[in-house]
Amino acid sequence: MSDWDELLGAALVGTSRRGFTLDRLDIPGAGDVTADGAEAQLLAAAALAAGYRRAGWIPPVWRGTTAPPAAPDDRPECTPAAAQLLELLLNHTIRIEGGPNLIVLHWLTAARNAGQRPPHPMVVDLLRFGTANAAARGVVRAVLGPRGAWLARYNQAWRWAATIPPEDVVERFATATRADRLALLADLRATEPDFARTLVEDTWDDEQAATRAGLLDTFHIGLSGNDEPLLERALDDRAASVRAAAAAMLDRLPGSARAARMAERAAGLITITRGGLSVELPEEPDAAARRDGVTDHREPGFGRAASWLIQILAGTPLTTWDTALVDKADQEILIGWTKAALRQRNQDWLAALARHQPGPELIGALTPGVATEILTDQKKLDARFGGLLAAARGPWPAEFSAALINRLRAQNAENVLQLAASALAEHLSPAALAAVEGWLLTLDAERKPARRVLRGLAHALTVRATIDQEFS
Repeated sequence: MSDWDELLGAALVGTSRRGFTLDRLDIPGAGDVTADGAEAQLLAAAALAAGYRRAGWIPPVWRGTTAPPAAPDDRPECTPAAAQLLELLLNHTIRIEGGPNLIVLHWLTAARNAGQRPPHPMVVDLLRFGTANAAARGVVRAVLGPRGAWLARYNQAWRWAATIPPEDVVERFATATRADRLALLADLRATEPDFARTLVEDTWDDEQAATRAGLLDTFHIGLSGNDEPLLERALDDRAASVRAAAAAMLDRLPGSARAARMAERAAGLITITRGGLSVELPEEPDAAARRDGVTDHREPGFGRAASWLIQILAGTPLTTWDTALVDKADQEILIGWTKAALRQRNQDWLAALARHQPGPELIGALTPGVATEILTDQKKLDARFGGLLAAARGPWPAEFSAALINRLRAQNAENVLQLAASALAEHLSPAALAAVEGWLLTLDAERKPARRVLRGLAHALTVRATIDQEFS
């Protein structure tokens, strides 16, 4: 038991039952301190020990050879103004609509695109930010550079940012915890997908079913036709979760053999006629269809046969069809095509489907330019529009941003303003600042919610404009 533990014990039970004298502390000079009475002795000992714990810690001596220094970082350091702004954002000194993390990401993206780095003393703050915000780790890692990767090796919580020597990757993948293995595999898939797949193949037969399914889930990163043999093999796995994970990945490969098999099934069910589409619902799936992932899962509102059709269409290459058919299709066909478009990331089909039946998932999968074009065509500025706006990726074009604010103001759509406040703060072009400030000036004091959002937007746009200027 340490001196500190004994101090805490004496304080909890009382000095009448357990005393603690200064000379028991393993601190140089502690025995020279005088204090009258047991309580005074305990308080003096606590003061010394607390100060020693905070300021008297002696770093441990690293065992083995000294690690080589970090590789040089030739990127220029950002401007002092940009560094000060990042510090204020990381410390939450600046309050932003939607939270400062959105603007931190804007800063990091701008720095990465400009090929600049933050001052070295801020590396620790950025490592902490990345640890707390897993979705931001990719851009944080890019901005940190070699010094951040070097420092991350010495803190377990920062391992996500560390560069693992090639000779250590295989051993770590084999011996690390399941969560660490999945994180390592995801990182490798982004840079060396074929090597990552080889690691999975080497241990595949010894993995538990849940782990096999989790490993396959990472294949969406860097997915290519090279992964098809392992995914086809996984279709025969004894675990349903593994088979489902393999089918989900193959849904994203429209050039795969499974996609061709799905297309053959779909061709026997859908016939293109002059008037549109003639549909014949599928019969009970045979063994081959079951192997390809056609299950008895029911889509909400649809029966078994319609649900089988949706699954078949979701796995069929969209090049099988023409986007002109969207306006002629029944709802079950549209659902199947929508699933296929989202999985295959086919921008032409995503746009065609979003124009026909816009939804948050479709709008969120589109490029900002196409998404904002479709949003411009929406007539009603209601809660549904607010949901679409919140889903759209950014950055939004300057012309759209300014026109959107003016349109919301003209139609008094304060409900949309509040629903999409975070998205507006993150994606609006700084060119909309004048429109935001102009709207704010017209609102009286009684319209507090709208005034609060607009003030937050004006602040966010001002900060983002400053960031853009510092990295231009």
